Amino acid sequence: MEGTEYNDRHMEMKFVIDKITNDEAYPNLANGNAVPLSDEWQQFSTVTPYSEPVMLFKYLSECNVPYSFVDYDCEGAFYPIALSYFDFSIDWFELMSATLISKLKDGVITVLFYYSEGDNPHDIDAHLSKQCNEHDIPRAQVKFISANSVANDIDYFYHIVDDELLFQYRNKKHPPGFYHEETRQKKFTALVRMHKFWRANTMASLWRGRFDADGYFAYGDEVTAGEVETDNPIEVDNYVGLRKLTDIFLSCVPFSADSMTSIEHNDHVLQVRKHYEDAYVNIVLESHMDVDQSNGVFLTEKTFKPIKNSQLFIIFGAVGSIQHLRDIGYKTFDTVINHKYDKIQNTTKRWKSAMDTTTALLSHSNNDIKQMYIACKDDIIHNQSLFHESKKNRLTKLIKDIHND
Repeated sequence: MEGTEYNDRHMEMKFVIDKITNDEAYPNLANGNAVPLSDEWQQFSTVTPYSEPVMLFKYLSECNVPYSFVDYDCEGAFYPIALSYFDFSIDWFELMSATLISKLKDGVITVLFYYSEGDNPHDIDAHLSKQCNEHDIPRAQVKFISANSVANDIDYFYHIVDDELLFQYRNKKHPPGFYHEETRQKKFTALVRMHKFWRANTMASLWRGRFDADGYFAYGDEVTAGEVETDNPIEVDNYVGLRKLTDIFLSCVPFSADSMTSIEHNDHVLQVRKHYEDAYVNIVLESHMDVDQSNGVFLTEKTFKPIKNSQLFIIFGAVGSIQHLRDIGYKTFDTVINHKYDKIQNTTKRWKSAMDTTTALLSHSNNDIKQMYIACKDDIIHNQSLFHESKKNRLTKLIKDIHND
């Protein structure tokens, strides 16, 4: 785990792991007795307390950022807990050993949560702060890495775009779609595996405009988010006929653009090349339009698929999603796509503006969209290159922020 290019050796992350099995770090606090990297190894994510293998270790290794495993007596070490789901019913300190609790109280060890989801960090902070107070644990001894951008605004919280790193890691052996100027058969790609009502509103609107024939257009019916219609962040009755249209659309699903199963669609290692190489624009329907009412951004692999595979994109997602991409170095094709929707705080109005941008773009001829694509050549190539670059600088900054806080 040596990194010859890493100059700040004193910033090296030192992790306390309760159990090492077959050279793999067994998830701290996890229940079960799974064999590392077996099918059962992945089931940690579905069993309380939802502590799972720490992908941060993989990212650090991939980027040659040094770290080490140490024992409980190493001052300044971190006790990592990676989570697939943050359960507010759990008292985290009740799950910890007396030794760990003692080290936390003495300021020797710091708990470091790593959470790849977008749940509201303010709510999580309130929960952890309350538990620290109840157990007499100094608040500074519990830190939290979140995939929600608003984490940057909270003490002892840190943001990382986890799915950029995860998709880069899991999909690294899959060749990307490269920029080319041959005529593509489809104008766009819009693929939905998991039903959510706002996604149905979006795809139904494209379907009503008969744009589905112009794209790789898919909407599955095997996987749902478990939501009900009242969970929809879009106020559908603000738009005449949208509720009825969506009901009709949902009665006609599934729509398919390939022969893959729903499980295969969720596998980051797999993808259908024509979805990216034979269409100019990706209509990204992110995981959330409203990220747990946090006012934060939560970007997933859905956004990074077109970036890796040389497509233009429009994002139906949280306010500021486009700006967040700009902030981390990506280009957003502003000369040909009007991303004004990205600044609109109201979710319903942002959705409608993104819908207007999408339909306006897709109303152009295939050749017109091709010329827009060609005009963005440098930015498309830049994005793909940036995606493939090592994220060492970002990880190094994250480590420094954690150490210096």
